[in-house]
Amino acid sequence: MKNKFLFIFIFFILLANACSKSQQTQNPNLQKNIPGITAEDVSALAPEQVVILYYQAWNEKKYDVMYSLISNGFKQIEPTAKTFEDFKVYMSSFFETESGINIVDINQAYQSENEAGVNYKIEIIRKDGT
Repeated sequence: MKNKFLFIFIFFILLANACSKSQQTQNPNLQKNIPGITAEDVSALAPEQVVILYYQAWNEKKYDVMYSLISNGFKQIEPTAKTFEDFKVYMSSFFETESGINIVDINQAYQSENEAGVNYKIEIIRKDGT
């Protein structure tokens, strides 16, 4: 009986590992030295991780995650972000000419009680590979 449970446990570990590798190969544009972030609890993320999550979501066309990460103030002043549908249409148009984004460099510039500044450098990859 123990062997059966051990086999099932090992099977699930291998399955989880295969799924993880599958997700990594689906998104080759995200730099390997910058870890992927999940959107489970954004409030627990460091400012740099929020920026990584934003661009990771963009590469994965998860516009709902992206939209949840932008401030209400930005949504009020940016015409393309007034509604989720407007935002989704605008952001998805990126993939008409581009294939993805690499995060080249990222670091926190400052943090106060109400906000944080993050300096980052991205590389936009065109469909032709440039």
